[in-house]
Amino acid sequence: MKNSKKILALLLAVIMLVTCFAGCGKTEADPVEGEPVAGENNEATDPKKEEVADDDLYVIDILVAGTSIDSSLDTVIGQYIAEEFGIAFNYIGYSGDIQEKQALMLAGGDYNEIQYMQYQTIVQQYMDAGVLINLDDYKDILPDFYKRFENEIPYWRIGSPDGGLYKWEGNAPRTYSTKADHLDMVVRSDVLEYYGYPELVSASDWIAFLEQAVKDFPTTPDGQPTVGLTAPLAASWGMQGIVPIGYEKGETYVACGNDYYTYNVKTEQFEDYMLNPEAKESFQFFNQLYNKGILDEECFTDTSDVTQQKMDSGRAIAVWYVDWGMGAANKALTEAGHPEMSYIELPFQLDSQIGQKYSLPATYVYPFMSYGLTDKCTEPEKVLKFINWCCTEEGQLILQSGFEGVHYTVEDGVRVPTDLRKECSLNSEVALREGLADGTSTHFKGLPVVFTAAPDGQPYNLSLESAYKDEFNLNDRQKEVFAAMGWESSNDWWDENASVANAGFSQACALDTTSDLGKIGAKMVELRVKYSANLLMADDFDAVWAELMAEYDKLDHEAVIDAMNATLEEHKASVG
Repeated sequence: MKNSKKILALLLAVIMLVTCFAGCGKTEADPVEGEPVAGENNEATDPKKEEVADDDLYVIDILVAGTSIDSSLDTVIGQYIAEEFGIAFNYIGYSGDIQEKQALMLAGGDYNEIQYMQYQTIVQQYMDAGVLINLDDYKDILPDFYKRFENEIPYWRIGSPDGGLYKWEGNAPRTYSTKADHLDMVVRSDVLEYYGYPELVSASDWIAFLEQAVKDFPTTPDGQPTVGLTAPLAASWGMQGIVPIGYEKGETYVACGNDYYTYNVKTEQFEDYMLNPEAKESFQFFNQLYNKGILDEECFTDTSDVTQQKMDSGRAIAVWYVDWGMGAANKALTEAGHPEMSYIELPFQLDSQIGQKYSLPATYVYPFMSYGLTDKCTEPEKVLKFINWCCTEEGQLILQSGFEGVHYTVEDGVRVPTDLRKECSLNSEVALREGLADGTSTHFKGLPVVFTAAPDGQPYNLSLESAYKDEFNLNDRQKEVFAAMGWESSNDWWDENASVANAGFSQACALDTTSDLGKIGAKMVELRVKYSANLLMADDFDAVWAELMAEYDKLDHEAVIDAMNATLEEHKASVG
């Protein structure tokens, strides 16, 4: 902030927000990428909106997921951005297959000024279409951007038709994210307590535990039928990715999305997804759950919203992968008078992985969240000057930590969160209005933010600091349970048993989806998805697997993986 008037205005905004949301319930819910949340505006929380709504305000449409507001002007930080830079964002939600939507937006010419592009295949389509602005042409107004990302930019140039720079990535580089990204098993804490807090890690542990739990807990306290384990398999990313994702819980492989390949961090080579023995073991785990009556039979048609409802009511004894739903569920359970049912997250490994280190991927690039400025932008210099500010120390701190004196104080050189900042992690409504909506990132998804340490040695986002993580994100019941289990923090197991597996820039590699090999790659995924439900419900798993492999071998899958590895080597050579 540059003057006292702005400081006063922001403080008044904060006071109004705190007054407006005093007594609101608490939640740590983290919406899913690719799943929309209904829009919600509240004019009463926009004390500065009229000040900045003038002819100089440039409003940018941007495709996002996981937001409950329609405009950046509904946030304190967004108001600051509007006042300082004359820029605001309209958030456009989406549903269904996001990559299909992004491809259709390109084909129809209705893409946004700042375009969200998920994975390198979509980035490549937009680059090849010539609709992205070459950032190198504006290098003189992007000094902090180029300095901030000097190590990443060579990777971001991969696939460029002319060597130019046409995108940036959110949440990259990633160093602090590793401890926050383990999507394992979510389980009701009262059920754990009933059995004396057993140690649960292996697939066999979980099967035995849940098999008994569905017998002892057939209903919720209000009489609703329970399910042992559920998951949103009908979500656009559900059956395709989260069933066999157990392969990434060991020390050898890291996830490459829901595609046809995995990445071996030991050999630094791509391998065929369906030939990965740990992926097969993941399918077998779910098959056992189904045949033992543990797996929720409705999960094959359940979206994320339905899964969330089963958590909110406590009907799900355990939930696979969906840890972002714990906050909303625990809030609902507490309001219903059952805080003792609050969910916590525990580790999971396949039986073959026990004794291995759990791989927590760190990466130089994160094309899952790629953004580019398009030819739809009529004021590229104005927008890019703002993008450059985002890359300054001031920009990173405001976007991720908020304002000094409002969201944090500095004591002996250490940033200490204020009560308001803590409330942002515990109360989603307050967080949204402040502009600090995501507990592990920032509300402004389209902007370049990093998951690294600031010069003061702390992460830019204080939610990622271990000293504050549990304080920010756990309710009293969760803290009580971890203490009863003898854990010093909710991350104890991963701190002791996990290691960082550097995936390098493997996620930036992709084949042209329009090429013959790219089309085969798509068929490899389609075949896996086609057979997934049959594998899960099979009486004779081996027979169905053999049938799948017979069909799979009709595809030239070896050539596809060879081409991926050739691409990988080319990219390694191009960046030195």
